[in-house]
Amino acid sequence: MTTTLSIRMDEDLKADAEEFFSDIGMNLTTAITCFFKKCIDAGEIPFKLGRKKTPREETLEAFEEAKRIAHDPTTPRCSDPAKLREFLLS
Repeated sequence: MTTTLSIRMDEDLKADAEEFFSDIGMNLTTAITCFFKKCIDAGEIPFKLGRKKTPREETLEAFEEAKRIAHDPTTPRCSDPAKLREFLLS
């Protein structure tokens, strides 16, 4: 048995969502059904919700991550710029 769900949303958001989901081969009904099933299976919303971080917060987090990486003995080390470039581009 199926039922009808009626929601209100910004028309531009709906149009963008329809275009996106069409590009990956599904309609809005299928996309919303997938979202609901994923929530139920996971027991939570399947993505992080929160306020947008300020550029300063993102920068501070990046510094903290850089410190962790710099002090991690398992992080690959390289002092040869040519080898570093080769590693980064591989």
